[in-house]
Amino acid sequence: MLLGARIRSRRRQLGLTLRAVSEGCQLSVPYLSQVERNHANPTVTALASIARALGVGLSYFVPDEEHTTVVVRSGQGHELQFRELPYRVTSLAGRGSGLQLEPMLIRLVPYFLSEATSHLGEEFLYVLSGQLSLKVGDECFQLQPGDSAQHPSTTPHAWENPGNTVTQLLWVGTPKLF
Repeated sequence: MLLGARIRSRRRQLGLTLRAVSEGCQLSVPYLSQVERNHANPTVTALASIARALGVGLSYFVPDEEHTTVVVRSGQGHELQFRELPYRVTSLAGRGSGLQLEPMLIRLVPYFLSEATSHLGEEFLYVLSGQLSLKVGDECFQLQPGDSAQHPSTTPHAWENPGNTVTQLLWVGTPKLF
């Protein structure tokens, strides 16, 4: 991912405007806009100011070349507890630094129906068992085991388990949630 896209992604993740970041780093809004569109290259000093305003270290935007491999053995994923969600989520990712994808095993109870939601990022899902009704925008897809779907998370989307058995999904999304 290019530097400007990393900066824009972090700013949007925090829900900040260009003006708010500008005030935090003492750089002009037009200049920040050019940086985000990769039409200007910030100095190290300017990039450090932007990083501080976005609450991250300089290495967030200039990752090192060290590759991180994380292995999570079967049954060792972290069970994530969400009181507000009536389904079970197991994180299949380790805690490696610099990794962008968030893979999860999701178990939807029979007859589960979610609210439509949208957020930054992208989603991929693969139906392992059961069935899933996936609504993305105005389209609805009936997915069976072995079917997969990928879509931008910014499009309103909703899930339904129309069956009387648990539906298991492999879900992979960005940006990383945990």
